[in-house]
Amino acid sequence: TLKKEIKLMKNIMKLIMLIGVLSVTAIGHTQEKTAQELVGACAHCHGADGNSSSGQYPTLARQNVDYLIKQLHDFKSGARSNGQMSPMVGILNDQYITTLANFYNGENILAQRGIDEDLAKIGKEIAKTRGCATCHQANYRGAGTIPRLSRQKRVYLETIMKDFRDGKRTNDNGLKGEFMKNLSDEDIKALSHFLAGM
Repeated sequence: TLKKEIKLMKNIMKLIMLIGVLSVTAIGHTQEKTAQELVGACAHCHGADGNSSSGQYPTLARQNVDYLIKQLHDFKSGARSNGQMSPMVGILNDQYITTLANFYNGENILAQRGIDEDLAKIGKEIAKTRGCATCHQANYRGAGTIPRLSRQKRVYLETIMKDFRDGKRTNDNGLKGEFMKNLSDEDIKALSHFLAGM
């Protein structure tokens, strides 16, 4: 009868819609990337385990989750600009950013080589005088959105401290620039040896 045919057609339409929803959900799940897949795109510079391949790139292993999330969002929004990082981060959604931050935080950080112990002693005194541990903690591992500095790549530390001092990096609301503004290149170099060698 006509009523039975109409009822049958409605059931068929419901089934088609259900299949469609399930298909879209399945596609969404297959498109979700694992931490290893995401890290693959970062490994050339930052290493497969977050220990960077060169002094010019920061080591991300053991870095604080909240700090990593903030920096990735800042690269994405343009608050922090970098010709290599900004395009890479632009395609990451919030979930991927959190996945990456948690992955790197869980990796072991390697001790840095090439530390000048004499310079490190000078750097230790500068850090003490400047009160760097007030924010970065006594062990210089930071907390929350305050970054870990201990065992960071020395060349990267030196570069980034100069960037703060010279106003080239400002995504910390200008706070770091105030601390760095009176430091000489020699002071910064000594600090970098101290922090990298911890």
